[in-house]
Amino acid sequence: MTARIPLRHGLLPALLLVLAGCATPFSASPSPSSSPATSSRASATATPSAGFRILFIAATPTTSDLFLYDSASSAPQHLVSLGADAGTDPQFISAQKIAYIDSTNQGTSRIMTFDLSSHASAADASESGQILAFAYSHDGSRLAFLEHDASSGKATLHIRTGGQDNPVSLNAVAGRGVSRDDEVRLQYAPDDHFLLLVDTFVGNQALAPETGQFLVLRAGDNTVAFLPPSGTSTNATMAVWARGADRVYYRDALGVRSWDPNATSVGTVVAGLHWYDPSVSPDGRTIAFADFDARFVPHVRLYDLAGHQPSATSSQARSHPVYVSADTLWSLEEQACQGECLSGPTRPTGKVFAYNVRTNSETALPFTDVQTLSDLAVFAH
Repeated sequence: MTARIPLRHGLLPALLLVLAGCATPFSASPSPSSSPATSSRASATATPSAGFRILFIAATPTTSDLFLYDSASSAPQHLVSLGADAGTDPQFISAQKIAYIDSTNQGTSRIMTFDLSSHASAADASESGQILAFAYSHDGSRLAFLEHDASSGKATLHIRTGGQDNPVSLNAVAGRGVSRDDEVRLQYAPDDHFLLLVDTFVGNQALAPETGQFLVLRAGDNTVAFLPPSGTSTNATMAVWARGADRVYYRDALGVRSWDPNATSVGTVVAGLHWYDPSVSPDGRTIAFADFDARFVPHVRLYDLAGHQPSATSSQARSHPVYVSADTLWSLEEQACQGECLSGPTRPTGKVFAYNVRTNSETALPFTDVQTLSDLAVFAH
């Protein structure tokens, strides 16, 4: 899960869902949406009927803290205090157990687990390099994590089963960028038969060709099950598993593509679509994603997998959508950059909006310092 570089797994501070009640500078109550078409309808309808819990890290210049927010609660619960910019990638292992990456100034990293009932913590892995991403299999028998050596750029995928570490050497990554195309993701398939690894930085191809890797491994023996075809799929990135099925959706130069182990070839879902941050709805029927207009301003859109039709959400600038329930997705507000902005003409303001897909209404949430949202940190109940 995920703190990305610069917005999910990276060198920049990870701020996941910074919520009201944690500390200043959070506002005490939501403000209405800036969109006249939606502000009049902003109401409790934006609150999903199903409950959910979200992990987030709130960071200040001197410390960072891990919090748990429950949709049935009025305030977040403080879980762990960390050093400045030390914690990233919080995610649920089960209903009562979470994990996160704890890094030090010396470049070492640990994957820590935390029991929500007993508040007991333990280190599941400790490495001398920087751990950028990790994933537990759904049955709890495997732990996979991606380690980068900052000095050499060497990347290693570690897969631990039964106490044994099985390292897989990967392409070296000289450094991470600040592009929105910089993607790091580890995810087991819904049935744990496959492991998806995305570690890519896709920049201006005339100046900075792709580095990193995109592959799907068989979980049983760690052999490669899928590599995107060469040529048009050279810059494959921004991938996500389907719900309840061994199917990966990703994008390349042709558009949005799909792979499953029973297919004879890679399928084209939407030609020409250059999506970012896909998030699959809980029922598996819709994918929310960010798309950029002609001025490179991001907007959140939906794609109906059954009807093969895209649709718009808010007309305002939004990014990093994530489904928190079947009815509701959250996204970040974006605004024009003031001064230097390396990731495009806009950047997140820190505000989060909830969009109800049934009523097409949007509500501003009382979170004012958020830099990234991650679907891996959501647990429905």
